[in-house]
Amino acid sequence: MSKQLTIERVKVWLSFAPAAFVAAFGTFVPLMTFAAEGDEAREAADSASASSRESVSGAYVGYATTPTLAHETRVCSFRVPLCIHAAGTSRQRTILNVLGASERAWEALTGALRLPAPDVDVDDLRYHLYLVEGASERGVTRVAARDVRSRVDRAHAFTVLDAAIHEGCELDALVSRELARAVLFRVSPATTEGIARAQTTYLAALLAPCAVGPATDSARAFQTQPNRAVCDARAEEEGSAASDELANGPRARAFSEGASLFWSRIDRAFARTPFAIVMASWALSPTMTPVAAMRWEGEPDAFDVLRVSFQNALSTGSTLDDLLLDTAVARASRDEVSPVTLDWDIAWPASPKRLAPRAPVFPTGSSYVKIRREGAAVGARLRVEITWEEHALFRWTLVKLDADGRELGRVGIKAPNRATEAQMTLADLGGVDSLLLVGTNVGDPTYRFDPDDDVWEPHGWLVTLASE
Repeated sequence: MSKQLTIERVKVWLSFAPAAFVAAFGTFVPLMTFAAEGDEAREAADSASASSRESVSGAYVGYATTPTLAHETRVCSFRVPLCIHAAGTSRQRTILNVLGASERAWEALTGALRLPAPDVDVDDLRYHLYLVEGASERGVTRVAARDVRSRVDRAHAFTVLDAAIHEGCELDALVSRELARAVLFRVSPATTEGIARAQTTYLAALLAPCAVGPATDSARAFQTQPNRAVCDARAEEEGSAASDELANGPRARAFSEGASLFWSRIDRAFARTPFAIVMASWALSPTMTPVAAMRWEGEPDAFDVLRVSFQNALSTGSTLDDLLLDTAVARASRDEVSPVTLDWDIAWPASPKRLAPRAPVFPTGSSYVKIRREGAAVGARLRVEITWEEHALFRWTLVKLDADGRELGRVGIKAPNRATEAQMTLADLGGVDSLLLVGTNVGDPTYRFDPDDDVWEPHGWLVTLASE
């Protein structure tokens, strides 16, 4: 991480989610790894304030103004500090449905999940949602203003919903996601859009798991582009990286929402309670941005939290790289909502075959090659030789699958950190119906992956397969 957390940031973490990190990992050690001395932190903050606006390299702050509605109707809750605004032409039933969904979501977020409430408007101490006819998105939450009194970044927001939204589970999921986004603007507003949308979509799926249709569409958008970065907010644009502004394309939104699979996998596999790891990433990524800056201070981010937290977590000496490869393997599981797109699906290589990726792979993206064992000679072994471009580090593993596509085991293909090649021979194929070669680009070995980087460089590989 380029900047350390300060003692003040630790106090914020303790104030909003005292059990978040313990619920996730059962230890405070990673938290203390981030802590810095107060005097040193203040000096760093003063230096940052004196720097130019362009020195802060996170996402744009992006203040927005609330919609103007004709003959506005305002309905407020008696249970939570929240109001719904709608044009005079909006149906009363729709307004009441949104109000009910908002109350349920608010109480679930602040009650069962023990998240802090979204920051309210300073004028009336209420959070505001606007129903807009013909809105360009089903739902979006934007920053209205920063809290300049806070020592750490904190913002209050408002939510805009499409007035055509229908009641039911889809409405509950949408409102839950947008209120969760408002919570994130309060505790970690510098979170890049791709990560924020994925994490809040995952949370919405926990609170409203019956929204199967939209979830399936988003999962398909994510699974058909495994080469893209898992936090890419503009996946429909070639060569794009982290977004500075909200990406409005429907494919981009669907990809980011589908990336909730990445966070749900980590949460299911390693968290002690639902949403605990994502909650810990929020708690441990507050930032300190100069008031005049046009961009949020981007450090620390969710990947910094994962990087420190998952040291030695999967095995002795394991790192974030191993976590990324593990989630890539899980992404190809037969139990996923939508199957992952393979780069290649080939028969047993009776003669050597050389393969290239379907598309170059961005950092945190993955490639998949399936090798069917049918037709292999008894006792045949598989030789795998892999090379890839410089300025990239790929992690590879061979997954053994049975006839039903279930995992029988996996064998990692080791390579040094700055290597550009790896090879191995797999001999024990008893009971194996097919093999899945999974490769993940874990980023440039010289620089840590940063979701706020303006440019992510994709890289290619070559795989040679031969029977022995």
